[in-house]
Amino acid sequence: MRTSFSPLDDHGPGTHTSSTAEGGFLEGANVFGNANGTAVGIAPLAHLAIYKVCDRSGCPDSDILAGMDVAIDDGVDILSLSLGGRSKPFYTDAVALGAFSVSQRGILVSCAAGNSGPRPWILTIGASTHDRKIKATVKLGNQKQFEGESAFHPKDHSSTLLPLFNPALIAADLDSPYCGTGTLNDPNIRGKIVLCKTGGGYSGIGKGQAVKDAGGVGMIIYNGPDGGFTKSADARVLPALFITYQDGMNILAYMNSTSKQIARISFQGTKIGDKSVPVVASFSSRGPNLASPGILKPDIIVPGINVLSAWPTSVEQNINAKSTFNIISGTSMSCPSTE
Repeated sequence: MRTSFSPLDDHGPGTHTSSTAEGGFLEGANVFGNANGTAVGIAPLAHLAIYKVCDRSGCPDSDILAGMDVAIDDGVDILSLSLGGRSKPFYTDAVALGAFSVSQRGILVSCAAGNSGPRPWILTIGASTHDRKIKATVKLGNQKQFEGESAFHPKDHSSTLLPLFNPALIAADLDSPYCGTGTLNDPNIRGKIVLCKTGGGYSGIGKGQAVKDAGGVGMIIYNGPDGGFTKSADARVLPALFITYQDGMNILAYMNSTSKQIARISFQGTKIGDKSVPVVASFSSRGPNLASPGILKPDIIVPGINVLSAWPTSVEQNINAKSTFNIISGTSMSCPSTE
């Protein structure tokens, strides 16, 4: 592993997945007051060894294999890898080759399914929903209402009807529909709720910051056609929610049908008891394995959408917080739960 980089978690997911696997009991875990309760890892009495093989530039094969070698030498019982890439021939896949060597020594290898396919001799973990929602809704001027999620529920938020703005209709910049940084330059955005497409290489928080910087007072992020019914409850920087692709199309249809395009966003807080679970996340890879179609994957699914766990910094910018948490999604969030 490269020694020129700090062993500390400067990005966040390492802390998040580690505490999911082995975090101790801690009361009052929450993000902006949502998903409040007692947090605990899957195996709070286990001994955890952490091998940093990634940085912000990626996860080199050499670092992954070096981490596996050290784990073997340390005598671990389970090796959990919340990382992965595209499915490819096994003999060119460093993770598959390394996992095979690890498994030959009696160590169980559990790997996040990722977004593009599982691997052999690895317990592959897909991501599903769980029964908690951090509910937010948008109500249109025609009284139709659509449910979404958001971890940021501002206490002083007004439920006043506000005009809607779709940057895809009038902006020439191809990144404008995604609310990319620096692309929202239209002065008409000021004071409006902005519709933003998911994706485009921009994070949900980055989209919200772009809207806020342009003078927008709210944001609706709608999924792409491949996103299905998966909704992210990220912590936002302004009143916002994430909705499905179909609901996004319905809102756009409403905007095209009237000259008075108005809506309001409201927040209902944490709700427990969603009876539709489990639903596989749209981003969670499915089988069969592309390199060997006879191998059906993933092996199991575990909740991986909107998972609350530890985070190295406060998403609320609270410098006095003793314990900090974040809500994120991914098969990387599912993987530690198998231990």
